Amino acid sequence: MLVLTALLSSALLVGLGAPGGAAKGAPKYFDLKKAPKPKITGAEIISGLEEFVAQHPMRQSTLPLDNVGSSEFLAAEAKKYGFKTRILELETGDPTVPTVRVVEALKKGTTKADEWIAFVAHYDTVEQTLQGAYDDGSGTNIMRYFAKAFSKVKMKHTIAMLWFDGEEQGLLASDIYAEQMKEKGQKISAVMGFDMVGIGMPARYCICVYHGPAIEDAAKAVPIIDYVNERFLKFPMGDGGPGATAKWPVGTDPHVCNCGPNIRNSDESNFAERGYFSMRWTGMRTAVDYPGYHQPWDTVQLMELVAGSRENLEQGTENTFLSAYYTTFVLDNL
Repeated sequence: MLVLTALLSSALLVGLGAPGGAAKGAPKYFDLKKAPKPKITGAEIISGLEEFVAQHPMRQSTLPLDNVGSSEFLAAEAKKYGFKTRILELETGDPTVPTVRVVEALKKGTTKADEWIAFVAHYDTVEQTLQGAYDDGSGTNIMRYFAKAFSKVKMKHTIAMLWFDGEEQGLLASDIYAEQMKEKGQKISAVMGFDMVGIGMPARYCICVYHGPAIEDAAKAVPIIDYVNERFLKFPMGDGGPGATAKWPVGTDPHVCNCGPNIRNSDESNFAERGYFSMRWTGMRTAVDYPGYHQPWDTVQLMELVAGSRENLEQGTENTFLSAYYTTFVLDNL
């Protein structure tokens, strides 16, 4: 019932209160033409992904062959971009995974420094995966380029880059961390999740953008998603291809989906459960639509095959980057 209510609320908002609409009192958002254009390309991001998964394979929490090394790499790079970084080691109480890590990197805001806009992804993989390129090397890696882009821009809110361990064992690190943030009263205006990103428009799949489960989340997110993607970026919009036709190798029409309440369970959901506003970017409607999901052959080469070409993968990644990048400016200026 909550999901249905949220969806109905979303539909009403799109019809009556979307930016640029005719209705009185429609939201007036930050003019994105004034936002600095990011000097980041999809080709650059995918090249970085190839390097990252080659240098840091087998990032499992239970077999930490390069779990520690990858966290140290991410922290060092964020520090190079001017972020205040630290690696937290958290005790889980689980004897199979007694300790997990969080890479926390903060760039202080100008006027709302006590409030964060947080980017989240998990860098760990399942044990049977070697590279874990799509799940979730893709989300881990795209955040490296958000850090690079926002290092050069003054933002009102503090920008937080949060890379989590232990997602594949049950969202362990983000669960502990989100609870700590809630207990200490940390203000987080938005949590933006990136797990399995890049295979989407212009490939024959959606760039699917979700929001949290609460009605208030729909009221905030739905018009923003449409404003950024449809009105500003001029991306074609659709419903995500929820049926069997969305699965590889058939696909559906390339588009961005304003997909409603989040059905993709990852680290952002731990923040949503504690009342924080969240959004989630992903490519393809569900995880199992990707034929390399939790398989040893989850590589960049398979991502290219599923996307239809290297060019499609690069452009889909760039489109995802632009969608979230410009959304951040809207959220920063609400």
